[in-house]
Amino acid sequence: MPLDSDVMPLDSSAKTSVFEKAIETLNIAPGSTQRILDFGCGRGELLGRLFEVVGSGSRLVGFDAIGKSIEAATATYPGIEFIRGRFIEKLPFPDSAFDVVVTVDAIENVSNKELLVSEFRRVLRPSGQVLAMHWDWDTQTYNIQSREIARKAVAAFSDWKQPWMDEADGQMGRKLWGLFEGSGQFQGAPGTCTLVETLYESGKYGYDRVQDLSSLVDEGCFDSVEYQQFCRELSESIHKGEYLYTLTSFLYYGVAA
Repeated sequence: MPLDSDVMPLDSSAKTSVFEKAIETLNIAPGSTQRILDFGCGRGELLGRLFEVVGSGSRLVGFDAIGKSIEAATATYPGIEFIRGRFIEKLPFPDSAFDVVVTVDAIENVSNKELLVSEFRRVLRPSGQVLAMHWDWDTQTYNIQSREIARKAVAAFSDWKQPWMDEADGQMGRKLWGLFEGSGQFQGAPGTCTLVETLYESGKYGYDRVQDLSSLVDEGCFDSVEYQQFCRELSESIHKGEYLYTLTSFLYYGVAA
């Protein structure tokens, strides 16, 4: 059973800090005209923030495979173009169509990651910007007494391949640098953005991931006895005022070589 089981987790993105890091990292002058593609745009929150920065003549495009996300994004941000599609071999855009390509927490789901990076380069103009960010699920930390159970919980979540995923890689964040820089198609630098939470409540990332762990127990991916102990020790940490959850997002920022 999840902790605080009478409170349902919010169906929302807790990526505010990641999106602000993205805005801070990108070299976009306020009011400038930009053509921006968000690959794996989800519900469009990042493009919504970018829409507030760029000029009125800009073109912002979101691309995502999940229909409900595209529907929600279209309803929330009518001034932005959203396209539903799944990347297989080619992005549905002409060469040099964009000045900026961004992607957050989507690359791990793509089977041919090297081909996707090449497609990012193709649809970018010369010297165009690319920004990739990805949670590295193996970096999750919960402050509980049993280190081994905490490690098992993190590993179970990191290895979880959900039905809508083509692929799953819980260490995708740390691989972004090698993927992009190693392609020879971009020149850039790595970075990080760490989420730190000291409150355990509905809508927080740490809370929601514990609810996910209960699903992993149901699927036989995490031992039920160890999950119960995990929850007990987490409750003790909360009651002592010692609760802490952290998760690191790695980023790669570069320009088309």
